Amino acid sequence: MKVSPSEIYYSQNSISNMFDSKSSHRGRLIGESLDKICEGSCSIQSIPSITVAMHDGKWMTMDNRRLWVFKKLERLGKCYSVDVVVGSSIPSAKLTTTNGGVKIDVRGSPGGTWYT
Repeated sequence: MKVSPSEIYYSQNSISNMFDSKSSHRGRLIGESLDKICEGSCSIQSIPSITVAMHDGKWMTMDNRRLWVFKKLERLGKCYSVDVVVGSSIPSAKLTTTNGGVKIDVRGSPGGTWYT
């Protein structure tokens, strides 16, 4: 299924500024990954699909760093929809957002320049 990043909400209040070891972008700042995609040295397909689940009538994800990148790409006109996997629910431990998932804080500088 394809969904516009702007139709997906964050499940958490904040995210690390760096992709973790499970990602193909492991050890890279999320803003640097955004830059690489914007500059054409990396494709959007290098970022794995995100899993979404319906929560309070809206699509929400636990894959918040990837969603941050996709939302920035959408804002820049470089992405209009992303492939998603539909999951069953968001674990309560991952539901830390206090603003309905509209925005998320990045802990530390995301790096790169395109996000600004």
